[in-house]
Amino acid sequence: MRRSLVLLAASAVLVAIPTVPAAADPTHVPGGPCIQDDQTVSLASVAGYPDVVNALDRIERTSNGLVTVGSAGQSGEGRELLYATVGTGSQVFWLQARIHGNELHSTEAALQILDYLTSGAPDARLVRDRFTVVVVPMYNPDGATANIRQSTTPTRIDLNRDWENFAQPESRAFWNLFAQVRPTYALDLHHMGQAPVVAGSNDLNQCHIGARSIDPSRMTAAQWQTNREMAMVTVNALDQYGLANVARYPIIDITNAVISRMLMGGTAPPGLTPIDHTVSGAIFYEVRSVGQKSNGQLENLFRVPTMALLVAAANGSLADQDISGFDALPFATGGPC
Repeated sequence: MRRSLVLLAASAVLVAIPTVPAAADPTHVPGGPCIQDDQTVSLASVAGYPDVVNALDRIERTSNGLVTVGSAGQSGEGRELLYATVGTGSQVFWLQARIHGNELHSTEAALQILDYLTSGAPDARLVRDRFTVVVVPMYNPDGATANIRQSTTPTRIDLNRDWENFAQPESRAFWNLFAQVRPTYALDLHHMGQAPVVAGSNDLNQCHIGARSIDPSRMTAAQWQTNREMAMVTVNALDQYGLANVARYPIIDITNAVISRMLMGGTAPPGLTPIDHTVSGAIFYEVRSVGQKSNGQLENLFRVPTMALLVAAANGSLADQDISGFDALPFATGGPC
């Protein structure tokens, strides 16, 4: 795979193309990231597709056999849908980033996490021993290259709404990978589509936690328990980090999103039979939107809780989380960019 990655990096430039009451159920307006009118975003400051190719090649090459890079298939424009695996554990932790192409910083954070998991740090070794971690740093390389939310071809579709119809090649490819590796846990990294504050305050919300992409009635009791445990690990990690105002994502019930279908099962690309596998838990993060001066902090807001979640799942403390505070987590109230 390393030779293929080098060739991809060299050729990448050739294929590049330019409700309900707020107290109980805050308004949900997807479509991030939130960019202010006077804000200029330089794509040179964030990881693009060639950077992903190069980074995965470097990490695989220097990992002493710990990391394997593969392709789940090809995007609509023919880019490889790259992913990496690290660890030898019997359970799989699925980490995906940038399913929305213009949500920029999750890619770099995912690559940083992968890099760290090759280290000799005790927590990295623990995660590798207990899990096989599947990292998808750029789920939507065509949208990322065009800096748009959706796919680019054959139609512009939100890839995070395509795990029922499977209209896009990206969706079919990653469903096949999911069916092959059968994860126990999944985490999806996003940016916010608004400029929210924590309800009841003037504090700018830095991180949304989405523990329910679907109504809990669509999950098993064990999945809903696990999702709340995953949420509280996140809260505790960001509390210790100390630079984030955390809020709960608005209440939604979206069945065609990727992690929704990982929880529910029941669908498959045309001509294939749905598998009986569902994940034990799957949540998503939304981090404050992009900006050059705070790139490092935004990446940390993804990286810190993700590593805490990996470690908690690996050392068994995930199941010991106190979820009594989950319902007390504030929602965010959306504001204009």
